[in-house]
Amino acid sequence: MPLRLLIKPLYNMAESIYDSCRDYVEPELGSVLYCDLAFGYMEHSGIYIGNNEIVQLNRSGVIECVSPKKFVSGGSACNIYVSCNSTESVGSRAVASRAVGMIGKIRGYNFILDNCHQFTAGCLSGDFDNSKNFMWMMKQESEEVLGSDNWRYWDVDLL
Repeated sequence: MPLRLLIKPLYNMAESIYDSCRDYVEPELGSVLYCDLAFGYMEHSGIYIGNNEIVQLNRSGVIECVSPKKFVSGGSACNIYVSCNSTESVGSRAVASRAVGMIGKIRGYNFILDNCHQFTAGCLSGDFDNSKNFMWMMKQESEEVLGSDNWRYWDVDLL
């Protein structure tokens, strides 16, 4: 069991190094972004709205606009990943608009049942009361709405 617990962080670190070496992308308006929180055991997601600003649902339940540095704070993230189709980032003005419209609102945050992935999926679909509260579900919604088929590293200064 302890060996199994070490494999995920080691795999995540190797993946991060690999991603840092391949071509990176700049997010589009309305791109979905995510980063690691706990060495690959948990992730955090949000929506890019331009000018190095990301809309996220924080752990207090507040929907806020943050910098990339604040987006990754409190976790183990080395990289921010961007929704892409092939080698190009994908986003949507409608998705960005939905995210901006939610800034300042408060949700009943719950780690499992009402979290950042559900908020991000809501920005994609317009249905903020969806049940897509796991990363794989949010990625599936991104694929359906934006046509994303992979996630690439954003070369942004996180210092």
